[in-house]
Amino acid sequence: MKRVVIIVGAVFAIALAVMIGSRLSADAMGVVVGVVCGVLASVPTSLVLVWALVRRTQGSGAETAARSSLGSGQYPPVVVVNPGPGYGMSGYGPPPMASHSLPAPGGPRSFKVVGDEETVLDHARNIFPGFTEPWGD
Repeated sequence: MKRVVIIVGAVFAIALAVMIGSRLSADAMGVVVGVVCGVLASVPTSLVLVWALVRRTQGSGAETAARSSLGSGQYPPVVVVNPGPGYGMSGYGPPPMASHSLPAPGGPRSFKVVGDEETVLDHARNIFPGFTEPWGD
């Protein structure tokens, strides 16, 4: 019974592969072959990773004994460091303005809408930065 199921399954898989292969284009077949090869290439790497993780979790007897002595209900020491007096609320916020600092930028803000038509006025603003009067009317 088991052999019959395996043989029927193999015949079905081969017939399905032949039907799909005859209907696919060359590009689609290349994609399918690439995916299958990629999956097959990842199998050895996955097996090595699983082996390394199992080996790491099992560990040797000395490492396991050291871990069990550390994990016997003792917590690691907790160190709390209080900040000094310079970390109060007065330390937050903008820095004080010095007399030699640059003035704050002023004037109207100009925006460029992406996809909008450029006009002569847009170019004139670049040449004459103070020129903001509207044209017309």
